[in-house]
Amino acid sequence: MRLGLKLKKESKPPQEQQQEQTTQEFKFDFVFFNSNQQQQFDNLDSKLFKLIIQKKNTKEQMIIYKDYVYIGETQNNQMHGNGKIYIKQYDAYCNNNYFIFEGQFQNNEINGKGIEYYGKTNNKKVEGVFLKLSLIEKFQEYNQDGSILVKQTNLQQSQLQQSFIQEDRNNNKMFRIKSGIKQTPSQPQQQKSQIKQNDKWTKFDVELSKDHLSSLLSEKAINDSIIEAYLNYINYIDSEKFFNLKSLPEIQAYKRTLIIPYFLFEQQKIDILNYFVEFSYIKGQFWQIYQQIFIIVNSNGHWILLEILFETQDIKIKVYDCCSKKKPIFYVTTCKHVWNMIEPITKQYNLAISWKSKDIIVVDCPQLSQPNDSGIFVCAYIKYLISNISLDQITQEVINNIRKTELFNIVKKEK
Repeated sequence: MRLGLKLKKESKPPQEQQQEQTTQEFKFDFVFFNSNQQQQFDNLDSKLFKLIIQKKNTKEQMIIYKDYVYIGETQNNQMHGNGKIYIKQYDAYCNNNYFIFEGQFQNNEINGKGIEYYGKTNNKKVEGVFLKLSLIEKFQEYNQDGSILVKQTNLQQSQLQQSFIQEDRNNNKMFRIKSGIKQTPSQPQQQKSQIKQNDKWTKFDVELSKDHLSSLLSEKAINDSIIEAYLNYINYIDSEKFFNLKSLPEIQAYKRTLIIPYFLFEQQKIDILNYFVEFSYIKGQFWQIYQQIFIIVNSNGHWILLEILFETQDIKIKVYDCCSKKKPIFYVTTCKHVWNMIEPITKQYNLAISWKSKDIIVVDCPQLSQPNDSGIFVCAYIKYLISNISLDQITQEVINNIRKTELFNIVKKEK
């Protein structure tokens, strides 16, 4: 049903029509290549592909591959000249550490003078000469606040002269060191026992613990750490599946999935323009790349899934709520918050896109029978929607299996 002056039945999802739309400003091409044609970014497959985006009346291109996005000059659809690259570097537990470089490229490799940045910011980390991912010659280092890192002759001199601010996390206090050896507040417990330290680990960019595993095996409500780990897992798996497709018909038919991080919506720790900075070439329109876009929200411990549908000049929001006996104003307020998060992109690039409260669709979906299962239902909705399986097939048995098996395997410390 839609929320407006009158309640209407849900119409056919407009997302089906979106893939057929083309843009006159940008040209999208899938280019296949063999792994031996590019030495820096390859995998074991003999036949790979990347997405090449060409903006009208410009020589620069945007190249999207599984682990990186490149914007800059090219030669024969390869990185060559001046450009900027955003590389995802995953460890064994699928934690991502961005390597962002701007400078010179030759024959599809980083090769020459350039700048490495602190993550997705404009703050320089180091200037120098680079080859592939290695710094060959250093010109200048910088602190995260943008100030020049002063070189010291030894560690003791650095401790005596450097002025900086650090956070004492154990006491939740900030203190400044102006000179001399660092003075720290007294700490009754200087560090936790080694056993407790071993009870925590980081996986899918989220700090997890044995307490999270215990909550999954019980009937307790799961917290945002488990939810965030699952959403990051979905984003990771989507990229793996997409870039392992082998034929053009499969690639064109595939609907890419993007789940916008919970913290970006709830806590607004990072500006959305910075979070999607690698899509600046296409005016921030990440929905040109992803066809299924979701975001989750939490209201007083209750989890809700939202699907954002980008049409030509309108945004529609579908609501999946496992306890949907709420007044329309609740959904209007929630969706307005989502629009407020996205709106800076439309303003930054002068996009003719708008959202109105009447464009909210509350979907009839399976309802919870256990009060602590709303987070599990959100995970189930996402799993079934991206797999193109009817939500009617979600039963309490499915919910229990997702809780105690699927989520448990994602969260547990083992790889």
